[in-house]
Amino acid sequence: MIPETPRPLRLAVIGARRVRNGTGPFLALQAVEAGLQVEGGIDVNAIWGTRPETAEDARQWLAGKGLECDAFSDWDELVAAAAPDALIIASPVGTHRDWLAMALDAGIHVFCEKPLLASSISCPEAMCPVLERTAKEDHSDASRLAHAYSAMGLLLRETCQWPVVMNDFSRLHPEINLASVTRFLMRMTPAGEGIERWIEMLSHPISLIQAICPGPMELSGIQYIHDRVLEFQVVTANRTLDCAVELVDQDVWPRPAEFSLDGALIRREIEQPGYKFFFSDGDGNRIHGEDPMPRAVLNFLNELKKVKQSGSAPVDENLIRRQAILAELLEARPQG
Repeated sequence: MIPETPRPLRLAVIGARRVRNGTGPFLALQAVEAGLQVEGGIDVNAIWGTRPETAEDARQWLAGKGLECDAFSDWDELVAAAAPDALIIASPVGTHRDWLAMALDAGIHVFCEKPLLASSISCPEAMCPVLERTAKEDHSDASRLAHAYSAMGLLLRETCQWPVVMNDFSRLHPEINLASVTRFLMRMTPAGEGIERWIEMLSHPISLIQAICPGPMELSGIQYIHDRVLEFQVVTANRTLDCAVELVDQDVWPRPAEFSLDGALIRREIEQPGYKFFFSDGDGNRIHGEDPMPRAVLNFLNELKKVKQSGSAPVDENLIRRQAILAELLEARPQG
């Protein structure tokens, strides 16, 4: 008997336009690229927009990049016509809770743009109600969602790509023992202002800290300095990690980013044309690298294939812990 050829995994993208620095269109294209390495392949067959005209704008933009898919502005129609196996949620963070609930109800796996939940900024989308919630409630909701998805055999993951860079860090700094690191610094150049900037980028350093210090942790000494620097300590069972996150105002694209462990620096450098990736140590040493986001997308798709084969989706405890850390850091930020 000839074994049946597996069909492509069907993906739909929520938020496939480039407004407000949206990542949706890039995630759609990266999923297609990653699908070339996944058994059976990937079919990004649907995108969703708030209105028919915005959905069509996104469809045309993607078509110009070689990706043909259908545009929808009605959720029920998208589910019925496209029958997605998984959803990439790349809409504004204020809409995530609604989309996560609808995907869960429809039995659809989710790869959600970070942060998973954050109610501390207003949502301009018409579909998003005004929610008077706290960051701590977001953490509680994230835990409930993660367990609800797992109970239904559905995968729920967040787009935190920086931990993928840890292999590049070790190539650049083989002398650094991650198990003994005691200092962490990350510098980023997010857009926006006020708390919006912190919500946009805090998942990056948090996910890196989790890669350095796996497992449960507690925070202490949280302080914001002129709303440009955030300092805190991460306390685990066997060490204390002194952490600092710096926001730098720099109108450059692609946006610069770097982090260091015990003073050993890794800086992302992107050369145009061709969007060529490099990582440097700031002292003249540089290595070729790859954009970590496509690698993170591929990791999700490979895990999704395993989940669909086994019917079992493990809870991502790191996601739950990450939401708790985000909640604690946002709650500590001075208001105004």
